[in-house]
Amino acid sequence: MDNKARARLIHLLISKSMAEALLIAAVAVGFYFATTNPNLRGVLDNADRTWVTGWAVDEGNPGSRVEVQLFVDDAFAVAGTANQYRPDVHDAKRADDDWHGFALRMPTLHPGDHEARVYAVHPNGNGARRTLQLIGKPFSFRIE
Repeated sequence: MDNKARARLIHLLISKSMAEALLIAAVAVGFYFATTNPNLRGVLDNADRTWVTGWAVDEGNPGSRVEVQLFVDDAFAVAGTANQYRPDVHDAKRADDDWHGFALRMPTLHPGDHEARVYAVHPNGNGARRTLQLIGKPFSFRIE
């Protein structure tokens, strides 16, 4: 094989690799938008031995109520809906009304350090599948 043919083959292989990388990136972006809702916003305000409180809004549909799930120490604890009175969320122009807070009852926990996470439930596509999106940051707390 002469140098010209070798250079052409190298260019073809590089072009093929670039096309494959673009295809993989497009699939990844499509998967991301199919399984997440970039409009979900929220905050986990507090977690203690009794309650986990915060708010969640779908800014793409600010009048809707977001379904949420509480996980404590990476284990599912309880599900609920962000439909409680939170006028501060409305005042901050995050929602169309005052009803986007949540208060989820904490399960019985042993003394020690714990971590609470609240996830918004996101139905994708035709609702056949549901994914979870973290709302706010995890909240670490201690029970004495």
